Amino acid sequence: MTADALLDSNVLVAMLAEAHEHHQASLALVLDDPRPRFAVCAHSYAETYSTLTRLGEHAPFRFTAEEALASLESVRAITDLVGLTPAQTFDAIRGYARGGGVGARLYDRLIGEAAVAHDIATIVTWNIAHMRGLFPSLLVQTPAAFFETTYPSKA
Repeated sequence: MTADALLDSNVLVAMLAEAHEHHQASLALVLDDPRPRFAVCAHSYAETYSTLTRLGEHAPFRFTAEEALASLESVRAITDLVGLTPAQTFDAIRGYARGGGVGARLYDRLIGEAAVAHDIATIVTWNIAHMRGLFPSLLVQTPAAFFETTYPSKA
């Protein structure tokens, strides 16, 4: 069975960090019963862990390693783990570079490529402009829009 949507790492960060401005809307995705079936890219867990445990002046969340791992384990328990093969990953990097892509949007490219590879037609993200620009054929929605589409009577 294919997942209903693929969750971007920025949704995971917002879901797990109570101090995040989008915490409630992101968390609402997984609180309903029955909840939609979500997938998360393997590399998105690394990106989320890095963001949650970041130290220094620009570190808004400052989770300990144990807190971050426990948080990721809670998400992993209720989502499907997906990813790209090593060859698919390198092909995505190659395509991104040949298209003139630079910087961290590469991670968005990898998420979108995983959605395509696993026949997941929807990506849920807080950064819809970047993802739509990379994957115009996929449905890209914020958590709030996904919730409204999935549960119109509860919105």
